[in-house]
Formats: sequence, C-alpha cells, structure tokens
Amino acid sequence: MKVDALESLLQAIPPHASLRCVTRWLPREVAAGVSDPEVLDVIRERGNASLSLVNRLHAKLYIADGKCLAGSPNVTFAGFGESQSSGNIEVLLETTTADPDIAGTLEDIDREAFEATEAMAIAVRRQADNLHVPAEGASSAVGAFVWYPVSRRPEDAFRMYATPPGGYLTSADRQLIADVAGCNLLPGLDEAGFRRAVRDLLAAIPMSDPVLKGTLDFLFTRRDADDFIRSMATDEFSQSDVWTAFVRWMAHFFGDKVTVQEVSELALRRAQDVR
Repeated sequence: MKVDALESLLQAIPPHASLRCVTRWLPREVAAGVSDPEVLDVIRERGNASLSLVNRLHAKLYIADGKCLAGSPNVTFAGFGESQSSGNIEVLLETTTADPDIAGTLEDIDREAFEATEAMAIAVRRQADNLHVPAEGASSAVGAFVWYPVSRRPEDAFRMYATPPGGYLTSADRQLIADVAGCNLLPGLDEAGFRRAVRDLLAAIPMSDPVLKGTLDFLFTRRDADDFIRSMATDEFSQSDVWTAFVRWMAHFFGDKVTVQEVSELALRRAQDVR
C-alpha cells in the first residue's frame, strides 16, 4: 500500500464513509518502494478510518458494503494501472462478502489483525532506510533469502528492532540496524517472538548445522567454516569479521546450545548442556 495510490483512491470515497485499511509492513518491501508505512499519516488525517496489520496478508480485497472485488492489484499505481513503468497484468473479479472463500478470508483477517501504530511505522521505515533492495528483488516471503549478520552487538538487536534510533548513526549502529532490517521481520513482535524469529534465521545459515545438531561435545572453529566464510566476506567485511559476528550472534541467541571458547582462536563449543 503506497501513499500516492491511497490518496488517489480516497478521492473516490465519500468523507463520511467509514474506511478500514488492512496491510502488512516488511522492511524489504518498504526498502524496495512497494509499501509505505506513511499511509498511517494519510489515514489519521482523513479521520473516520483505521489501519490494521496482518502479518501473513497476501489477499487483495476491495469491499464496499456487501460487494467485493477480489484479485491481484495492490494499492499502488502499478496495481491500479496508472504507472507506465509497470509491466504487471492485474485482474479483479466481482463477488460478494457472502462468498464462502471471501468470508473465510475475512475471518482470518479479523482473527490476526492488530492496530498499526506510529512506533511501528517509524521502526519499519528506519530499518528499511538501511537496506538497499531493488524493487524487482523485494521478496514477500519471510525466509525466502539467506540472512547473515555482520555486526558485533547482538545483545542490542531487539532494541534496534523495536525502537531504532533516528538522525546520526555510528557505523556500528548502521551495521546493527542493517542486520535487524535484513531479518525482514514483521512489526509488533515482543522480545520472545523476536528471539524465536532470529534463532530460526541463524539456524538457516548453512554453517550452523554442525553447531546445533547432534549431542556430543564438539569444538567448531573458523577453519571448519572456511569455504562459507570466504564466500560471505567482502571488501567491507573481512573473513575475520564474518566469523566473529557469527560466533557472537550464535552465542547470544543459542546460549542454551553453544558457548564461546577462546583457544588459539575464537570458536564455538557445543555440549549436551552448557547451562
């Protein structure tokens, strides 16, 4: 849902009509320019309107009274066919809210919707501003990409997710907020939910397998992950940087499974119980 398209749509809706908008905010989609958290300002200014978020939302429904248009176009100029650069072919089919499939979808939306807040809008925008995602690369599916952290302050990750700072950022802050934004997490998670989501992303990193699976005591060193580390290193982040970040994030979010060990070099130790 984009600001300009929503404002265009509002011109066709009488001011006295009650308006309900439902969308979702993913940092990668916002960074790619296909969604605007600022629609919250438009809706508040209009009045007699509400904005809810549904984390799994993919349906496109346009409803007035009992009539419904269901199909593919988002609330964007590309979806409305008003953008010359869009190559999309969109379709809407007319039905009613009495249709069992539509009714079932609306029940799912009502069950999962939560109110969009200004704090969420600010957090998602600040995360997105630290990502560089081309529009054609925006993935709507969480986990459809391999995420890898490069910052060294995982203990501050939830704070950076919930209330990312504005204005001037140190290089360390920029690295951390980019890591958090790269997780592509939906807004509104509490700390426990955030930890579960980050653990899932860390577990998806290929070199996590030998550390997390199995029960025997096992020392995992940089040498064991040499090929993967070499593939992830860049001019900005050396192989040593890549390894150190991985160790710190794993130790912070998987303290029940691994511990950091300094031998001749930084390593992770897996044991049956390290608590």
